Amino acid sequence: MRWRVLACSLALTLACAASPVFAAAPANQAEWSQAVQRRMISTFIFPPEARRLDGPISLSLKIIVLRDGSIADIRVDRSSGDDAVDLAATRMVRRAGPLPAFPADMTGEKTTLSLPLRFQQEQDEPAGGRGDDRGPPADIVPRRYADAPTGLTVTVPSPLRAGPAPARGRFDALIEISGPDGFPPRAQDAKYLCRVGFLAAPPMERGAKAPAAPTWQAQVKAAEHRQRQRRASIELYDHYLLAGRQGIDYVVAPGAGPGHADTLEYYAELPLPQGRIRMACATQRDAMPAALTLFRQVRDGMALAPR
Repeated sequence: MRWRVLACSLALTLACAASPVFAAAPANQAEWSQAVQRRMISTFIFPPEARRLDGPISLSLKIIVLRDGSIADIRVDRSSGDDAVDLAATRMVRRAGPLPAFPADMTGEKTTLSLPLRFQQEQDEPAGGRGDDRGPPADIVPRRYADAPTGLTVTVPSPLRAGPAPARGRFDALIEISGPDGFPPRAQDAKYLCRVGFLAAPPMERGAKAPAAPTWQAQVKAAEHRQRQRRASIELYDHYLLAGRQGIDYVVAPGAGPGHADTLEYYAELPLPQGRIRMACATQRDAMPAALTLFRQVRDGMALAPR
């Protein structure tokens, strides 16, 4: 059974009396919040207590953290409606402690975190095939485009179309995806719906050992760094396996640009020995819930042929 943690965000809501400032691993409050979020995500699993329940499960916790990073208290702010699930979520947060110590710009003795959680249970993929949200449905004819020089291929479900992008930019191959029937809608002023690019790894010297594949936690950290530079925030994470490799995908709220308040972006990244495949899409915020399944079908249709 697959699981996904949705809308996992942290809001600093209380900072109490001042205390002496001292050095800590995160440089500032923003980095501390990101570090706490990563720690929380790394400990979450789908609660076994929730398997008997149908549909998505939402709850919210209030967490009191002391200056040294220890968790002083956890309480349910908004219940899932099931006491066993609430207790399981509380225990998961407790296992995440101790959290990083406060950085210099967090001068209080303690702070309160608001942690909304949403767990989504998904059915196992049937033997010999993909689940409904892991690839194009059986009654939809897939469409495929291949970049011959690099071997990058993308298979998309109808009515989406795939073809070469007008320019490759920094990529070795770049495939553009469009929705001719207007869904998913493109973001305001966007020139395309989605693009899938391949960036080849630099050639290795003879006898050199191939670098280890990055963990999904390392990929999340790198993604967060890139989005901070854009003044954007990540609203949802997932990690997946494709071609035996672990990648990540995530939904981003841009912090600037035309219509950014009504825009959401989708990214999928897959590191491979030959290089890296990266997918980027942008659509209207209210269209993302329905578009996300379609984007993930495109993601699952990415491949790199052996050269």
